[in-house]
Amino acid sequence: MTGIVPSLVLDICLGIVSLALLFCLYRIIVGPSAADRAVAADTMGVGVMAAISLYSLRLGTTEYLSAVLVIAILGFVGLVIVAKFIYGGDIIDRYR
Repeated sequence: MTGIVPSLVLDICLGIVSLALLFCLYRIIVGPSAADRAVAADTMGVGVMAAISLYSLRLGTTEYLSAVLVIAILGFVGLVIVAKFIYGGDIIDRYR
């Protein structure tokens, strides 16, 4: 991207996303329940994906977007595991 306005807007957006990540980190540390911590961790994963996407857009490259895909997949699987643990206690169901 060329021009001062798009780079300034991307820098402001990166600052806002990093502030949101700090709030999520606070909720992970202080959260009153495990469900609050799980939601904050998932939101933090989305924030990291947004920050990587904005940084990639700022640099004008697509090399970092595969990392966004990997983080999305791992975040989904991790949230399913944590939700299943909170709900039932067993991570893997074994039927015999």
